Amino acid sequence: MADRVVTVLTEADSYDLISLDDLKVLLGVLPTDASQDEILNMYIDNYSDVVATFCNRVFGYEEVQEVWRCVDYDQTNSMKRLFMSHYPIDVTQTISVESPVGSVLDPLTYVIEEKSGKIELLSMNDEPIMVKYWGGYKLPTDSPPALKQAIALMVREGQAHMQRFAVSGIRSISHKDARVMYFDVNATIAKQQGGPGVVSPVANSLLMKYVRHEV
Repeated sequence: MADRVVTVLTEADSYDLISLDDLKVLLGVLPTDASQDEILNMYIDNYSDVVATFCNRVFGYEEVQEVWRCVDYDQTNSMKRLFMSHYPIDVTQTISVESPVGSVLDPLTYVIEEKSGKIELLSMNDEPIMVKYWGGYKLPTDSPPALKQAIALMVREGQAHMQRFAVSGIRSISHKDARVMYFDVNATIAKQQGGPGVVSPVANSLLMKYVRHEV
C-alpha cells in the first residue's frame, strides 16, 4: 500500500448529503410544515456523518493536495495508478500533477478517470508524486440520489426506533376490570433492526457502491 498525505486546501461549503426540503419530500412531510425542522436537520447532520464514516470518504467538494510515496506500479503496462481521496474529480478545474514535487508533469503523461478518481501515470519514476485538484460533490444539491435515499431510510428507521422506545416494555393495558395482554412486537423488531446509526441491509445495499477502499 502506498504512503499518502492528504491536505485539504479549501473545505467544502457543506457535508450534508441531503437538503431539508428533499428529505421532507422523501418522508412525505409537507414543505410548509416546519414543526420537525430542528430534529430533521439534526438527523441530516448525524446520518450524513454516519454514511461518510461507513463509506470511508469525504463526499463534500473540496480542493485537495495529496502527496504519494512508495507507489506500486504495473510492470506489464509500465504505469502507476493513483486513486484520489475525493471524487469525482472536477476536470473543469486546474489539476496539477508533479513528480518529483516541484516538477509539473505534462498532461499527456497521465490519464484521469473522473468518476472513480483514478489517475494513471503513463511513465514511471521512484520520486514522490504530488497532485492538486478539486473533487467530490457540491452538497447537498449534487448528492447522488442513492445517498439521499439511504439518508431518508436511516431517518425513517431512527424515527421508528424512537417510537418503539417510547412504548417498549408495555405488554398489557388495563381499564377498570378489563385487561388486555399482547405480544411485544416492538422488542422483536428492535432486535432485528438495531438502533439509530445502524446501517440497515437496504441502506447498506445503496451505499456499497460508494465505499472507498484503500489501495
